[in-house]
Amino acid sequence: MSIKRPAEESVDEATRGAALRMAASRPVWERSGTAEEFLNLPADVFLHAGPPLSGPDAIPLPMLHGACAALLFEGRADSYASAREQILSGAVSLRPAQDVGLVTPLAAVVSRSMWLHRVIDANGSNGVGYAPISDGTGPAQRFGLFDLEVVERLRFVHEQVAPALEAVWAKPVDILPLARESLSKGDELHGRVGVGSAMLGQSLGALSLPSAVQEYVSGNPQGFLNLWMAACRCMVGAAMDGKANMLVIAAGGNGIEFGIKLGKAPDTWLTAPAGEVVGPALRPALAACKRLPAIGDSALIDAVGLGALALDAAPEQAALLADPGLLQSMERVREQALVAMHPGLQRMVGMNASAVAGDCLPGVCLAALDADGALGIVGRGVARHPLSLYT
Repeated sequence: MSIKRPAEESVDEATRGAALRMAASRPVWERSGTAEEFLNLPADVFLHAGPPLSGPDAIPLPMLHGACAALLFEGRADSYASAREQILSGAVSLRPAQDVGLVTPLAAVVSRSMWLHRVIDANGSNGVGYAPISDGTGPAQRFGLFDLEVVERLRFVHEQVAPALEAVWAKPVDILPLARESLSKGDELHGRVGVGSAMLGQSLGALSLPSAVQEYVSGNPQGFLNLWMAACRCMVGAAMDGKANMLVIAAGGNGIEFGIKLGKAPDTWLTAPAGEVVGPALRPALAACKRLPAIGDSALIDAVGLGALALDAAPEQAALLADPGLLQSMERVREQALVAMHPGLQRMVGMNASAVAGDCLPGVCLAALDADGALGIVGRGVARHPLSLYT
């Protein structure tokens, strides 16, 4: 049975207007630059996913490892023990990335020398979004591993890959055609981004880049994800005009709490205990691992209307989850909570928090991290928004 969308009058004018501005946006990858350049980020401030942490003692281990890697990358510590001591003593302040227009994946922590994608709205709004350059697979900071190879990967990405790309930059990259093609070929643009990453890799691989950099950008199966995160933040930025509305304009987990912001209170996080990422283990031996509760700013993708809300476009991803109840619930969210058709995506976008309810509860396609920060990704699945955020 198809689910009826609520009557138009059930969406207030301010929320509808915000969603329409989101739908009118056209995010383009303008260029890359450091967090110091774009955000004026101080040396003693690091940016993390999700809502604020209560203090250094509350940092979950995978995020602590990400912060240690950032401190080592910046040359402010000579060992993980030294980095850990500095972070736990409060020598470095950890703040939410989305508070400054940045979205960072999983346990990745951004410091001032790291390079970011800058995505702007080509249609002229004030929408802008930032995300760190993808650190690929293997020893990646976002997986929350305690490993010096993670630091070496950060150095390669931020000292070689990003500057080389900027050096041969020709013109802004229109992101919507990549996203729409991805959707048409089975990506839902969060848990599954292989099509978009392959197309982006082909485009970047055709540039005159050093061989090691060219190999990296051409073979990165996750290369599109961070760029798309920045694009979604740009779309959200286009929706913000200072008017009180019920559009969800931020969403993310910090491994302890999950939070959202609404258009009516753009500086206020609403938080609740983060839920578990429910789904299959990467392999049977990892099934018993303790999973970290939901972490990552990539939840913003799903709040815009993609990811878990686009599983209807990704049959292989939907089959992997093997949960008919989840798919029906995501259909309800699409039908009842999303407000405006985005012509560039041919999908509904803009989540109206007023329409969220127990039988219409948004989900987030996420990787599940080992809570102890020793194994990295142990599974994949969906984490639900806590219902208490909407009641």
